[in-house]
Amino acid sequence: MNQLNQDPVTGSAYSQARYKLKHTAFIELNQKAVVETLYADTEYQRFWGYRILAVDGSKIRLPDNEAARDTFGTIAYSNGKESELQGEHPYAVA
Repeated sequence: MNQLNQDPVTGSAYSQARYKLKHTAFIELNQKAVVETLYADTEYQRFWGYRILAVDGSKIRLPDNEAARDTFGTIAYSNGKESELQGEHPYAVA
């Protein structure tokens, strides 16, 4: 059981359910949740006619211990070449 008192979903079940989604659902979701929300307000400055947005994808590598893994989860990594350089580490996304 998980925090929602539901049995966990297998990776295969998740993949099969995701396959049933139409690609247009993501286009609609982007339109409603992102475009209309961010761009509904026309009171913003432009640079050469464009709205400038700053996005930061920083990740903070945390100590590799059970408490950090339980609190923040993990992100898998691989260099794509050497199997001994594959695994996962706890990260906090800033």
